[in-house]
Amino acid sequence: MKKIYEIPVTELLMQLIRFPSTSTMEKDMVDWLEEQVAGTGLLQTERYEDNLIFHLGSGRPWLFLNSHSDVVPPSARHVGEPFNPVEKNRHIYGRGSTDAKGPVSCMLMALLNLAASGYEPPGRVSLAITVCEESAGENNGMFRLRQKIDRPDAALIGEPTMLHPCAAQKGLLILKLETEGEAGHAARVTGPNAIYEMADCLQKLKKITFSEENPFIGSTRITPTTIEGGTARNAHPDSCSVFVDIRTIPEVPNDVIIERFRKELGISINVFSDRFVSTSTDPDHPIAQAAREVTGNPLFGSPTTSDWVFLSDVPTIKIGPGNSSDSHTANESIAISQLEEGVPVYEKIIRRYFERIAELIK
Repeated sequence: MKKIYEIPVTELLMQLIRFPSTSTMEKDMVDWLEEQVAGTGLLQTERYEDNLIFHLGSGRPWLFLNSHSDVVPPSARHVGEPFNPVEKNRHIYGRGSTDAKGPVSCMLMALLNLAASGYEPPGRVSLAITVCEESAGENNGMFRLRQKIDRPDAALIGEPTMLHPCAAQKGLLILKLETEGEAGHAARVTGPNAIYEMADCLQKLKKITFSEENPFIGSTRITPTTIEGGTARNAHPDSCSVFVDIRTIPEVPNDVIIERFRKELGISINVFSDRFVSTSTDPDHPIAQAAREVTGNPLFGSPTTSDWVFLSDVPTIKIGPGNSSDSHTANESIAISQLEEGVPVYEKIIRRYFERIAELIK
């Protein structure tokens, strides 16, 4: 029987797709991966709940690879059987093929190939396959792992980027704005109207901008997304609320944004969510140089979040096979050419990172 590293990466991906590993339902897939990797005798394994870490080597520097085992539920109009992968037109179709079982397959195969070749890193390289990235919250595997493990020296996040290296991603800050008015009958009350108060507030909000820019992800983006106010068509509204979606950059911290809002809007402002911080890596860091040199592609920035937020204190590059525009779609697929290219790309980045570190020490 062939060992896991002896099968094509396409076959490994198709096997992973067969596990319906929606968030909190990853155990069967994780059990299978743990058993398969253990059978090779090539890597050390740690398991925290349903979060797996495979290690090659020991000590420092420590290069940490991460991707996630969970997928979003199938779309209502999903084409075909979402967990029955199909190969067609040099693509593999199925839920999670792009996000992120394609990157998981390539990362794992790369680490196993290196180990099978006898490669011994001058330090340690690890792959963490973690749960509940899609649902976030306290069950997020990368969030929980950071409470168990030391800080890595550098990291690669496996998400679909067409194998282009991403050096920055925007964060997400969600604020709830609230205004108050006087309750009563619409025909009688003449006091403050909470909806008018909010309308004035939104005009002020429209003028708030931040001049700072990140070279990869641009400037802070502010978008009011939902509004709610009043209780009945004939009642004077005594409350109105608006949620504001703010895509942040490292150059403008969340507390600066919140303080500016409170000062200029003069209303009640509550933080609904602030855990998805923005991240950025110095282009001259060895992990950024290694990714750029191996792929031949320039660094870029991403407007979307990932588990990189839980490695915000670690120099990190987000990179993986597949097109992010295919993520979560009813016809999710990944090009086989991306998978076949992804394995050697990860292998070469790992090798080049340690070479870069060695060059700095000389």
